[in-house]
Amino acid sequence: MNKDTAVRYVVDAQGQPQGVILEQEMWQHVCKHVLSVLDKLYPSEVEIVEPLGDLQLLEKYWDLCYDLPTDVVCETCGAVSPDWKADEPRKFMLRAANMGGLLAFQCVSCKSRITKRHFKDKVTVTCTPYLTCACD
Repeated sequence: MNKDTAVRYVVDAQGQPQGVILEQEMWQHVCKHVLSVLDKLYPSEVEIVEPLGDLQLLEKYWDLCYDLPTDVVCETCGAVSPDWKADEPRKFMLRAANMGGLLAFQCVSCKSRITKRHFKDKVTVTCTPYLTCACD
């Protein structure tokens, strides 16, 4: 990395500034500061709207030989809930539900995505950590 290539300015056809491209190595040096400024300018206190209508539809037509499980576990941070809907405050937010038996949750603590796929004879669970940047 050198000073001349670490930061590149993007301009439109008229030469007006449009953005900046940082090399990966430069981003490693500035990402914590940039992300903290963005958090202050654009707080993420946006209310998550859960697709509860989709969940109700899945529950209404549930026909598998076992009850729809309500437990959720985050392998990333260790958050656990025996019944995610009953938690106050919520540890997990429903992000997706469909008639195919898929339920996806977001861990409120670490933002990981927990996906539960319900099949006739089994339930598979995956936990995908939330990635912001490789600053560390």
